[in-house]
Amino acid sequence: MPNYLDDNLNQSLFLNINYLDVLGENTFEHCLYTLLTHTLDLSEFESRYKNKKVGRKAYPPALLLRVIFYAYYRGMTSSRSIERSCKTDLKFMALAAGTTPHFTTIADFVSGNCNEMKSLFHKVLLICCESGLVGKKHFAIDGCKLPSDASKQWSGTHAQLKKKSDKLRKSAQNIIDRHLLNDGKSGDDDNSKERQTVETLLKNAEKIDDFLANNDKRLGSGKRKNEVQSNITDNESCKMTTSNGTIQGVNCQTAADEKRQVVVACETYGVGQDQSLLQPMIENIRESLGSDVLDNGVLVTADTGYSCEENMKYLYEENINAIVPDTLHRQRDPRIAGSETVAKHKKHRQLTRKDQRQNAAKIPASEFCFNEAALSCVCPGGYVMLYHGSHFEINNKKYHRFKSMLKNCRSCPLQSECMKRPLKEHGRQVSFVVKGETNKNYLDLMKQKVDSERGRKDYARRMWTIEPVFGNITSNKGIHKLTLRGKVKLSCQWMMCCIMHNIEKLWRYGNVGLYAI
Repeated sequence: MPNYLDDNLNQSLFLNINYLDVLGENTFEHCLYTLLTHTLDLSEFESRYKNKKVGRKAYPPALLLRVIFYAYYRGMTSSRSIERSCKTDLKFMALAAGTTPHFTTIADFVSGNCNEMKSLFHKVLLICCESGLVGKKHFAIDGCKLPSDASKQWSGTHAQLKKKSDKLRKSAQNIIDRHLLNDGKSGDDDNSKERQTVETLLKNAEKIDDFLANNDKRLGSGKRKNEVQSNITDNESCKMTTSNGTIQGVNCQTAADEKRQVVVACETYGVGQDQSLLQPMIENIRESLGSDVLDNGVLVTADTGYSCEENMKYLYEENINAIVPDTLHRQRDPRIAGSETVAKHKKHRQLTRKDQRQNAAKIPASEFCFNEAALSCVCPGGYVMLYHGSHFEINNKKYHRFKSMLKNCRSCPLQSECMKRPLKEHGRQVSFVVKGETNKNYLDLMKQKVDSERGRKDYARRMWTIEPVFGNITSNKGIHKLTLRGKVKLSCQWMMCCIMHNIEKLWRYGNVGLYAI
């Protein structure tokens, strides 16, 4: 018969351990302990405690910060999961000094110290600078869209929400009418479920009506200021389309330094588009590292989502050395535009994309015969078009505009291919750029900069500067969702993720014990 070792679980074992020995040497946990316990001054966290003479003893801020940052390092954002780990995980027990903070204590600490967390971010960033991890030669700006604790089912314009409220009330009334119709008939069915359904429907309808009565319409950040969808659960979040589908969340804007990918500025915005966020992020970089940090030709890069005339004008007026390409910069690159891979991808995209305009004109303006010297234009149908002048401006650039006579378009056999919409008040209009050095907008100046050999090399540096930050936080750490509501709290939680990222950089490349802040 085989001889086995003892397999009895019903026995006690006393472990003689030291919490510092559990953390080990040259580990992230030990770096976290040294930084938060012996290096940083956390006195700003003490202002919220009023238990000097009365009340129970509180958990030290350094203890809670150690536990929370280590949880984020392990991909945990749930306060209940953190509390559970403090009971079962030896590393958490060591960082918590053997205590077990309640999940409400952890959640309240995360959401209630937004201003203090911003101060902590700057202190950690200062240590990164003193450790030589911030080169201040190149900063890259980008955004990462993450869902928050808000329901996209409660999103819509004010008109859509009003329609939803009326629909809920109508559904509740239908249940009541059906119940009244069956009243008095034989049967002893329990109507408690129907009664609960009616109460829920009416409660949700009242919730929508209260929101509409106390909140104004949300307007977009574009020039036309169209209404965008509001959200009842968190009106500071935004419904956005991502590669993972439609989410209700925030745009986590981040700026990183090239040398070690240290985050120098971060904030969340309830805006899906990046165009309106370039200027605030540049101001955040200046706030973090000084107003003169972008002087002397320091490079700033951002992707095509930030390209617009207003941003380009801001960059040139502020004398910032920036590379922000437009959406067509790849097509102008001779190394890429003529490749078979691009042609194959373009053909596939034309067949599969869902945002194709059904009313686009099939005959472009390039097929019209335009004579700039004579200021005349002949359409493909052979009709001479009327000249309306060169004072028309689009993005601060002047254009020649021509308009065809309505009677000519009505009798033209190419009408269905030429016109975007059915004829009503006027014929086809076309515009041509007024040539000349003086007729260049800021977008044209940026295009020249991007298309140069130096511009292409500088823009290539963006990829390895900012993308590793998002890859580390989301893919490596597994943080794919923020768990709070409201811009201030969401910015605080994203900032905590960035602080964790910077502490990891200090652990790998810096020396925490040499500095005390």
